Amino acid sequence: MRTTRSVVVCLHLRIKLAPQPMQTSLIPPLASGPAQADALFTSWLQECADVPAKQALTPATKSGLLTVLHHILADTGDINVDHQDVWALLAGATCLQFGMATGEGHNRAAVVGQQLWTESTVLGDATLPAHRILLAIQSGTATELEMDELTYLLEYVVSQAGDQAEVVFGHGLNPALGESIQVMMLVSRQ
Repeated sequence: MRTTRSVVVCLHLRIKLAPQPMQTSLIPPLASGPAQADALFTSWLQECADVPAKQALTPATKSGLLTVLHHILADTGDINVDHQDVWALLAGATCLQFGMATGEGHNRAAVVGQQLWTESTVLGDATLPAHRILLAIQSGTATELEMDELTYLLEYVVSQAGDQAEVVFGHGLNPALGESIQVMMLVSRQ
């Protein structure tokens, strides 16, 4: 029950605290997920010139971050995150952590949670406290995401990142995943 309350509190705070307005009009409202991801990334690079996360970018990490952003913004699921959610996370972040993991079988949520954390890329100082966490979760139509799996994923990521972070998540169905789940994660630290 504690998890349910903390998620409700975070979602309630998210509604009360409007995300920071975009400082740029580069993102057309009807743009595709990849176009939105590219525009967000470009805006973040322009506005965060002296941020350690930007200074730690390499061509490989830039490609990885863009891949995660593309996947997050391409999902138009039942409960999805949008470019405003991503911008709220990017704005002011001095450190970014991102990753993507897929798991299947009866223990798939545990596999994905551990993979997300151990195989994610960190740009900047990972010892800073997490400020915002964004999870985009997709499940196959053969075996949809169950509530206990969602609870496990949220609890695991929050336990690794710190319980003071605001958590935003989305969920959608992807028939190509079959019995698997796939999670994309972005974590900002300040």
